[in-house]
Amino acid sequence: MDNLKVIKIASLVCLGAFLSGCEKQPDTQTPPLKKQTDVKVEKKTTPIIKNTCTGTYPGYWQDPAFPQMWEGQLISDAPPDDWQGPVFKLSDDYPRQPVDDKADQPWRTAKFDPLFDPNVDSALKDKLGNEYAWLVLNYIMDGNINQPNQTDWDVCENPVRPWYHIPFQTYDPMSGREFTHGLTREAPVTFSIKGSDVLDKSTMWAVGVYNATAAYTLGEVWQADGNAKVPTADMEFKEGAVIGKPLFNTSSPEKLPVLANMPTWDANISDPDFCSCTPANGSECTLIEESQQCPRSTTKWGAVRLLQFDFAVKESRAPGTKWVYGTFVADGQRKAHVKDPWQRVSLLGLMWGNDTPPSGQLAYNYPKDPQKNGFAEEVIVWDTVDELNRYGGSDKTKWMGHLGCNNRLDGPADDANSSCMSCHGSASVPDKNIVTPPLLSQFQSGLTYQCVTPDPTDPSKGHDRSGRPATVNDKISFAAMDSIYFANVPAGEPFNMITKNTDGVATNVMGEGVPNYADSSRTDWISLDYSLQMSISLTQWLQWQQHQSVKVPQRIHAHEIRRNKNISKNQ
Repeated sequence: MDNLKVIKIASLVCLGAFLSGCEKQPDTQTPPLKKQTDVKVEKKTTPIIKNTCTGTYPGYWQDPAFPQMWEGQLISDAPPDDWQGPVFKLSDDYPRQPVDDKADQPWRTAKFDPLFDPNVDSALKDKLGNEYAWLVLNYIMDGNINQPNQTDWDVCENPVRPWYHIPFQTYDPMSGREFTHGLTREAPVTFSIKGSDVLDKSTMWAVGVYNATAAYTLGEVWQADGNAKVPTADMEFKEGAVIGKPLFNTSSPEKLPVLANMPTWDANISDPDFCSCTPANGSECTLIEESQQCPRSTTKWGAVRLLQFDFAVKESRAPGTKWVYGTFVADGQRKAHVKDPWQRVSLLGLMWGNDTPPSGQLAYNYPKDPQKNGFAEEVIVWDTVDELNRYGGSDKTKWMGHLGCNNRLDGPADDANSSCMSCHGSASVPDKNIVTPPLLSQFQSGLTYQCVTPDPTDPSKGHDRSGRPATVNDKISFAAMDSIYFANVPAGEPFNMITKNTDGVATNVMGEGVPNYADSSRTDWISLDYSLQMSISLTQWLQWQQHQSVKVPQRIHAHEIRRNKNISKNQ
């Protein structure tokens, strides 16, 4: 090395030492310089982010790549030629080997063991429950929001960890995914609002995401060639599976103040009054009629706002169910100061069991006074409940903080006669008639209602928690129906719909011969391990398989799973 080069390099070394705050000491000998050929320059490499959206399955209801599935319909769910907004893509490149993300799931440490101890102090349970829920929420949000040049919840290229969607929530014109964010139409909701005698009627739209552990199980059903392998045996998710689901509402902050300052999307939705369809012939609309009577629009009805965020975690410490369900809700007024709009939520609660009533007892009053005494298998944040109800009107049954049966965990978007786990525990593979258990007994005509307060003068009559009149039907008592829907269904085991009637005879409340699986000897329901989205998607898949041999004008979607099935939207 010539002297000029040595002088230049030495000068740079001294300058670097000065800038680093380290002064050269007089007695320190400068180490000999290495030859330039000995210096190794390490190049920084940008990590390769795998795109998990393959286009194998339809992304939304009228995806142009799958015209055979919406043939003959009025087109209202496809991006216009001049569309400048986001277009949803389905993340469906599922792992084909099991994935365990334990290293990035801090809630799985021993610190949270006491949360599942029924004898633990209530203050500690509340503290641990709150921390557990926030750890899960931030795990779900990590990399899915606030990314440069990426739409929030566009999970195709998450830079932190991969996330996935479930296919085939696209075939039904009434509820199928919309094209901007992949939202599916969920339930109609009716809220009593302060200062008005008029009830606020709106609709929920939502999108679910699955971590790689959960997606491995999805991939056992949804194949890489675009076909479904319908389970013939009970399905079970693996430890560490996580599902997240933001739910958006079509109302406004003027009516529901908690929606103020919350994340807002312009989505391609249908009428917020939960549009329905009137058939020209028969009792059910054709798919064509549904597309005509319930069209979508990105501009006609305004934006949707985040009202609720649900999560589910496969958790072996949860006795029996092996699941933890949690719900956050919009808190836009109190948390307006929080910089990130997605963090302007508050925990409503979490649960890992239904606090099942003992034999012969009723769910509407068991356990006794949970607000005072607490639950054994739940944590409810009463401060959040109070904030939701602060904006309620004269009809208390329709307050946003209604919770579930006897104040079990249920969000504003959910039915007050159920609970998160009660509803999801019914998830089953559709039988050959595309029948599944109703999500709650109120959703199937002729069944005795659940969560009923009996009439003191006539125990065969009463009213449910929403105020609807109820009667004992087919000798299935109110307590017997509660024993079905508020049981702790073990993970990966069939949902049991057999109970004893008032004569003491074991009775299938859905009728003899149900379920009827064509290619299986099973006489009980095939479990989908609490995954209602899997049940809904398989229902639509099986309908599509049937319709391929049916003429387009005669295709009827008669077996849609809806949370409001057989209940008027005005109730």
